[in-house]
Amino acid sequence: MRFFSYAGTEPRVGSLHRRDTQEHLCGAVVLSRNFAITAAHCVHLSEDNYVLELNNYCIRDGETRPMAKITQIITNDLYDRASKAHDIALLRITLDLNDANSEWLNESVLPSSSFGVSGECTIYGYGYKDVNTMKTSDVLSSGEVIIISLDECTQKLGPFVAPQPDSGMMCAIGYGVDACQGDSGSPLICEGLIQGISSYGMSCGVSNLPGIYTSIGAHLDFIQNAIQTQNQIKTNASSNI
Repeated sequence: MRFFSYAGTEPRVGSLHRRDTQEHLCGAVVLSRNFAITAAHCVHLSEDNYVLELNNYCIRDGETRPMAKITQIITNDLYDRASKAHDIALLRITLDLNDANSEWLNESVLPSSSFGVSGECTIYGYGYKDVNTMKTSDVLSSGEVIIISLDECTQKLGPFVAPQPDSGMMCAIGYGVDACQGDSGSPLICEGLIQGISSYGMSCGVSNLPGIYTSIGAHLDFIQNAIQTQNQIKTNASSNI
């Protein structure tokens, strides 16, 4: 079972839409006014095909939810479509939020090291609320999961489904709780830090079957180097005006 999250509890968890149809595709996590992350398999098309909506942002009656324009997609060079190893992409975005509810944009939610994480964590997403109807949710939902080792993950999923040790991936299991279609790119949060983003699994919420997540710790260098490079490009462009 997954539970709906109150509006504003995790405002940085966005819904990645197709620009033309407004169809929900995946989740994404806003890191700042200029950057977000999602799963690489969610963004195979060019950036002008997508828009990011902050569905869980607190708004007043009559207001519209904030939207972020995606201006560039930087996919990890090691990403493998077949195995989904290193399934992560950085999104350069334009997000204009200046009200009193946007202080969270100044908070860092990335881990400080690449060391492994363990224990209980929370997953979030706008994916299928019912696998039978295959309808995604407009409301952010969440559930509690437990991080498990890659060895245990391989025992449960088998060597062809479970991630390899050098894949930059991790596994988590919930009892009746799981990420599902439409949750890819949404965060796994442990003690207030984003430790993973949803990538793939064998099913949704099946007992004793873990889900696979992209490890943020394993990709800290990618995220930080890509942000630094993009900021330098912007600085150079500004100085040439």
